[in-house]
Amino acid sequence: MKRSPFLLIAAMLIASGATSPAETSSADVGWQIRREAIERSQIMKTLHVLTDVHGPRLTGSPNLKQAGEWAAHQLEQWGLVNAHLEPWNFGHPGWLNERFTAHLTSPVKDALVGEVLAWTPSTAGVVRAAAMQLSPPDRPTAEALTAFLDSVGDRVKDRIVLVGPPKVVGVTILPPAKRLDDNEAKARFDPVNPTPSPFANQARRS
Repeated sequence: MKRSPFLLIAAMLIASGATSPAETSSADVGWQIRREAIERSQIMKTLHVLTDVHGPRLTGSPNLKQAGEWAAHQLEQWGLVNAHLEPWNFGHPGWLNERFTAHLTSPVKDALVGEVLAWTPSTAGVVRAAAMQLSPPDRPTAEALTAFLDSVGDRVKDRIVLVGPPKVVGVTILPPAKRLDDNEAKARFDPVNPTPSPFANQARRS
C-alpha cells in the first residue's frame, strides 16, 4: 500500500517532538511574565505607597481617594487606558480622624489612650464632664437594648460614658514582626539558590 507523503511528514513531526508556533509563543510569554515578576516586581513599591504613604484607607476618607488616584495614574503609566475613579455613595459622609486626645483631670491627672470609631461625629470643641461606667446587657435584642437605654437615660445625661467592664491591657514583650526588605525577599525566593526560611527548622521539629 502506498503511504501518503502528508502522513509521513506528520509522523516525523510527532516523533521529533516538534512544537507549534503557538506553543512556542505561549512559552515565551510565560517566561517573560516570570522574568518581569522576578527582576522588576512592583509589589513592594506598591504596598509601600498604599500603606506607608497613604496609610489607613477607610471608605470615604481622603486617604482612600488619594490612594485611588495614585493607583489610577500608576496603571496609566503601565500602559492601561482610561483608568479612573467611579463615584459611589455608601451612606456616610466623608470622614477623617484629624485628632483625638482624652485626659483624666480628677482625682489625679493623666493622659488616656483611646481610639475613635470610624465615622464618629466630632464634638463641638473640648468636652469636659464627669465620667461613669455603664455595662449594657450582653447580646440583647433590639427591644431589650431600647428598654435598657431608656432606664439609664437620666444617669448618663451630660456624662462621659465608659461602656463595658474595665479590661487589663497586657504587656507586649516580643517586638512585632517586621516586613522583609527587597534584598531579603529576593534572596529567599531566588529560583537558583533560594535562602531557606527561618521557620523551616521549626516546622520540621513540630
